[in-house]
Amino acid sequence: MFQHYRIGDDAEYAEALALTEDAIGVDLFIGENELIGLGHGPAMLRQFLREVAFPFHHIDVCVIGPSVHNLAAIRAYEKVGFRELREVHVPDEPDPEFLMRITAHELNSLQS
Repeated sequence: MFQHYRIGDDAEYAEALALTEDAIGVDLFIGENELIGLGHGPAMLRQFLREVAFPFHHIDVCVIGPSVHNLAAIRAYEKVGFRELREVHVPDEPDPEFLMRITAHELNSLQS
């Protein structure tokens, strides 16, 4: 399951992230246990960003914020091309987020 959204549409979240540019956010969830950890996430996320999220929003920056404790997700997002921005504290979240960023240009310049 994927969802995408413009960060600025949620004022409280946008304030917590304190970005200096317009950006979209994405979330993903692989719900079938037998499909977790098989490497599907990075390929599906690349395709989702290229074909859905970036074209829909006409915004060239995407951020994603896994929990600082979710090392598997962080590694998967690095495989997509996301790079660390900083750790952020989001209200009502139990853990800080490991905020990561990628641009449409960076994504499209990568082999996949």
